Amino acid sequence: MILLRYLLTSMIILFLYSCIGSMSMEFNSARTYARIEDNLVEAEKWGVIALDMEPDNSQVPWFLANEVYRPQKKMDKVAEMFKLALDRADANLERPFKSGGVEITTVHQAIKNEASTIHNDGIKLLNRGKKNKAMSKFLFSMELNPTLVENYIALSDMSYDRGDMDKTMQYLDKGFSINPTNQNLIFRKSKYARESKNYDLAISSLQQIKTDDEKLNLLVEKEIFMIYIDKEDYNQAIEFGSQLFDKLYENTDTEDLVLSETCYNLAVCYRYIGYELYNNVADVIQSATDDKELIKKTLDDAESAQEYLSIAKEKFFDASGFNPDDKTSSNYAKELSKVIKQLRKLFIPALEEKL
Repeated sequence: MILLRYLLTSMIILFLYSCIGSMSMEFNSARTYARIEDNLVEAEKWGVIALDMEPDNSQVPWFLANEVYRPQKKMDKVAEMFKLALDRADANLERPFKSGGVEITTVHQAIKNEASTIHNDGIKLLNRGKKNKAMSKFLFSMELNPTLVENYIALSDMSYDRGDMDKTMQYLDKGFSINPTNQNLIFRKSKYARESKNYDLAISSLQQIKTDDEKLNLLVEKEIFMIYIDKEDYNQAIEFGSQLFDKLYENTDTEDLVLSETCYNLAVCYRYIGYELYNNVADVIQSATDDKELIKKTLDDAESAQEYLSIAKEKFFDASGFNPDDKTSSNYAKELSKVIKQLRKLFIPALEEKL
């Protein structure tokens, strides 16, 4: 019986070898032991020999990874074989398959498909709080498919969570070198730069986005507007935000709440500049100075303060007009009315009198 089985195995090996002349007898033996004999020890033995016998054939390490080491859960060996297969010339799969509706026909395609699976495994581990294991998955997936941008995004997020901003940006920059138009990378870089108060980097990152999608362009411009406010560059924020509001208003898809929010933010910018001027005017008046040049400059500041605060008041009312539930904006507008009145009725006449 044993002799019969041995003869049958030998005949199958010889048959395979005769049918596929380009394959070594060692590789055919390995496949026979794995697929017919279910003898993974012998399959590994002959497969390892076949690695040397066929140094350019990526099918050999692919076979060892999937049909010898994976069933034994020797994942380090699986990884080793995948990397080895990628270093060899691509080859057609014996058994092509579909993944997500895409036909996978070669070894390299199959390994890149594995990279996506490994990345998804990493996401599952991350969601379960197993960060170290998740990171290992992402790094391994990156080795198998360096063009899979999702790995760079995941690793940048993890680095940011650890407070390592240098690593965060390094991963994002690596992702950019592969796909400089990936919007997830761009928004992340802007987000993390903004949170670390690197506002110029945040703005320049967003300005890299080039698209004909009007909605996306408006979203990018809204982000830039908010970054100017975070930066406390209120003059630039006013110039940029005013243009943004016009675009939003002309876009029939823009919701009233978005218009309200934009008006509110513009009002805050105008109010900030107006109050700075107002406080300077109040300080000069309180000093009772007789310096004509200073008084003249202060009078100009008072008139500018009145103008900025009047626009702020108008923008707050606009904000409440687009959103009737926004009582805060209308209250701010009423408060500004008192300040504007003080400038017009008290501060400006007092300064004019001194001149």
